[in-house]
Amino acid sequence: MKKYISLGLLMLFSSGLSHAEGFLGKTSSAEYEAEVHEHEDGLSEWPGITGSWGGQRKTLDNQGFTISSVYTGEFAKNFTVNPVTANNQKKMVYHTNTDLTLTVDTEKAGAWKGGTFFIYGLGNTGASPSDYTGDLQGYSNIEAPRKWLIYEAWYQQTLGSDLSILAGFHDMNSEFYASDYASLFLNSSFGIGPELSGNVSASLFPKAALGIRVKFNPTEQTYIQAALYDGAPSSRTFKKDEGKLWITEAGIHEDTSSYKIGYWQHTAKKTFSNQTFSNDYGLYAIVEQDLVKLAEDKVISGFVQLGYAPESRNEIYNYMGAGLHMHGLVPNHAEDDIGLAIAQAKFHAAPNTMKVAETAIELTYRLVVTPLLAIQPSMQWIQHAGGDSTAPLVKAGLLRFEVTL
Repeated sequence: MKKYISLGLLMLFSSGLSHAEGFLGKTSSAEYEAEVHEHEDGLSEWPGITGSWGGQRKTLDNQGFTISSVYTGEFAKNFTVNPVTANNQKKMVYHTNTDLTLTVDTEKAGAWKGGTFFIYGLGNTGASPSDYTGDLQGYSNIEAPRKWLIYEAWYQQTLGSDLSILAGFHDMNSEFYASDYASLFLNSSFGIGPELSGNVSASLFPKAALGIRVKFNPTEQTYIQAALYDGAPSSRTFKKDEGKLWITEAGIHEDTSSYKIGYWQHTAKKTFSNQTFSNDYGLYAIVEQDLVKLAEDKVISGFVQLGYAPESRNEIYNYMGAGLHMHGLVPNHAEDDIGLAIAQAKFHAAPNTMKVAETAIELTYRLVVTPLLAIQPSMQWIQHAGGDSTAPLVKAGLLRFEVTL
């Protein structure tokens, strides 16, 4: 459910706010924040802790081959025992996320114009933090099974300045249902709404599906994009009984605001509450707005995420996320960010009980130590974990660090 870019894993190719034109992979790195707030000057001078490889990094980049690697480690602990939807224990776990990417610019490589090949290797280790909190939204967005795999592998061709086509194994959330400002937060629901990720199989972290995406920019401020994905990423091939996931999104982005609306449909048959449906579908919307500009590098911004899926055929039928993203407010730390946000997912309750919502409140601070290292603590308060009204208020914390290799 998450979904978050690691430091050094980005390349611009789509639309978001005017400062950030869109990113590959997950959306949660210090470099992502630097791009959003135009602090990226000089980042290219920091190749990673493994250095410049005797000048080979720059040579390869000049020839169109960009190699990146990021290690993300995270300590997660629940400070509340939850006997209702978890295992009645307090536990600190350590889990990791390693990203390895190769980007090939075909024009710089001496071939044709407008082409990009992208291969993304992903490795995850460690236990599951949500096993000890009992929450369903996923309070850590890098939680995943222990596995190494080729996460994404796709080719994109731009046709002129307004149209692009992409095909291959592609993370849907790298372009659809994505919020620049919400990406600061570590709870999975701020990456993509649980009314989509929690109800149907979708091309999302930790395993992308085979798909094709088309994007058109009628003007510099507007875009419309649509994609078709395999309905079950686990198989990584189109099969009739797995269905397909269709998604489309349109948006407007200006200097200080962004507005997006989208629709998705999964065509596989679905049985819910003893009824069988021929498909599933949903709607979502995102609004992002700079609220207060205190100085050139000091901005308070806000975002709202709304998601809907039919209550008659889905466990999670409504989602609302909202928050404040405060950039550059700490003296002498112009690249740092502070965030406060709320994510609420409405669930069907067990028979003879009232419907309840799982609500998570997150307070986080991203400290950019150097362009090679970012540290981010997060504190979360989760009410009705698992959608159970009898669950206690769960307090949980994360301490994440990202290192560019």
